[in-house]
Amino acid sequence: MSAQDTTLQDVLRELLGIRGVASVAVASADGTLVDGLALGEDALQALQELVPTALASSRALGGLLGDAVVQQALVEYEQGPVLLAPIDGDGGEERVHVAVIGIADVADLGRVRFQLRRRMAALAQVLARPEAT
Repeated sequence: MSAQDTTLQDVLRELLGIRGVASVAVASADGTLVDGLALGEDALQALQELVPTALASSRALGGLLGDAVVQQALVEYEQGPVLLAPIDGDGGEERVHVAVIGIADVADLGRVRFQLRRRMAALAQVLARPEAT
């Protein structure tokens, strides 16, 4: 499959295949879920409910640090840690989407962060296409 044929679901499936990832989603900057996948039935619903609050919290913390731009944020919930990573637009445009990764255990965080970094360009390319969102 060529990069042009890759869909958002393809990239999300790749991310969900990383050991330690329980759920994965892409949300708009306002917290609206664009698409997502999860290993468990309730995991995606839980992630969808957490996204707006987690994004608001990370923005508030950035504001307290002098309008710092958030590169990644980790929020630990009872259900497990959630990693938020703004997705740069293809070609460096404004960040209008956020990758949201539900992680099974904090011990998996390093691997998940490393693997996510490797796939951020693919997410940006797919999201830059008009039909992606």
